[in-house]
Amino acid sequence: MPRSTPQYKQPAPPGYVYIVEAARLSGRTIETLYKDRSIQRRTGQCPGPPSVTKNRKAMWRIADIDAWLESTDHLGPSDEQLRYSRAPEPARAAA
Repeated sequence: MPRSTPQYKQPAPPGYVYIVEAARLSGRTIETLYKDRSIQRRTGQCPGPPSVTKNRKAMWRIADIDAWLESTDHLGPSDEQLRYSRAPEPARAAA
């Protein structure tokens, strides 16, 4: 079951955003950001933009989101995947 969207009474500190804004800026879903956070806690590495916790609230630094976006400039399949992939099947005519 998806988590509910957190509602905060105060704005995030300068230079930080809460999860809703982090999802919008990074292009990832809220659920994916929560999963990234879980992986970050377990392994120390984060597949998405790294998060921080302040006052028991999850936050993302805007600079970290921008750096993560810069490092993932190639979001499609790798060149090797394209080289070894099959061409798409031609569409069949409707009978």
